[in-house]
Amino acid sequence: MKKSNPDDPGDYVVNPITKLKRNVTIDQRRTTLMLEQEIWTILDELAREEGLTLDELCNKIHHFHDGSESISSVLRIIAVLACRINPANTSPHDQNFHQTQMEFPSRLHQALSRLNPLSS
Repeated sequence: MKKSNPDDPGDYVVNPITKLKRNVTIDQRRTTLMLEQEIWTILDELAREEGLTLDELCNKIHHFHDGSESISSVLRIIAVLACRINPANTSPHDQNFHQTQMEFPSRLHQALSRLNPLSS
């Protein structure tokens, strides 16, 4: 029996509401965030759609929000907002995802604009 690798979220099945700790670097500072597995999955999808690493995605979101809420809360809200936006002609599980044409503004950009409507 193969041992699961805790650093590989795809290596084992976790209840989507189970909180998992992951390390990210924001503003050149390493930090540990504890979010629900489903939120991490959505953030990973958004990063892949944008062609960013998870660290780059977290930095982008961190620099966009005004700092009045914790970064964990903002990441959760962005994940929820992004899920309410239907990507054009694709699903996150589509194997040919990177071959499809990207809709602009992307789900991330639409979610960010909903987070702070005055900045659009």
